[in-house]
Amino acid sequence: MEEEQKEDLQSISKIPEEDAPDAPDNMSDSEEEDQEKTLKIVILGDGTSGKTSICTRFAQRNFSRKYTQTVGVDFFSRRLALPHNIYVLLQIWDIGGQSLSASMLQNYLYGAHGIVFVYDVTNAATFESLNDWVSTVKKITKQLEKPMHMALVGNKTDMEHRRAIRIDKHARFAESGGMTTHYVSAKTGDSINLTFKQIAADILGIQLSKTDMEGDIGVVQAPVAVIDQEEPGQPKSVLLSSNAKKLDDANRSSSVCLIQ
Repeated sequence: MEEEQKEDLQSISKIPEEDAPDAPDNMSDSEEEDQEKTLKIVILGDGTSGKTSICTRFAQRNFSRKYTQTVGVDFFSRRLALPHNIYVLLQIWDIGGQSLSASMLQNYLYGAHGIVFVYDVTNAATFESLNDWVSTVKKITKQLEKPMHMALVGNKTDMEHRRAIRIDKHARFAESGGMTTHYVSAKTGDSINLTFKQIAADILGIQLSKTDMEGDIGVVQAPVAVIDQEEPGQPKSVLLSSNAKKLDDANRSSSVCLIQ
């Protein structure tokens, strides 16, 4: 199995170079190697939860509306820059939703640093099935000296109006399983980069500052609405400028509104 994994890893997606600045010319090979760490992250959950879309959005900055079921495992990777000049290569293993058997998962989880459980916030069945995933994982990893980092990710927040899982239920499940909690939208890219950066930082014991986290938040600029009231007691008309602009930055993943 290890030989197969080595062969599979050779087909990992091309790593975006802009996320890892070039090392200074005067840095030796050994010093450069010391600057980069490699983390294996395994993504688990039902086939319709959007695991592959999350991986594709993160590693390739792309989203496809076409659903293709993952059979076995797919591989993705990307470099991230963390505080203190630490660069991390995330090797992401996207496990097919049909791979719940303990024997298969044991091979996939070998050498992993973190596990991400994904569900669709609009589909209650994908959330309920996480009980089986978490139970199987804990049976496999119970004898490890150091527990793996585990994270709970609710996907498809762009469809909030169709939410089927309450936020407090998500929070309770994460707390009971000792997981960090995250929400993302693979479709819009909202919080994708930030989530993986937080997971990598948690695994390495690095504290992200507010500035570090804000670096992965896109900004939407929009003018203040102008209230026009010609006569007292008359309905107010709202005039909005059409110059609202969303900054399109592929390295930033969520949006906030900046009022000027």
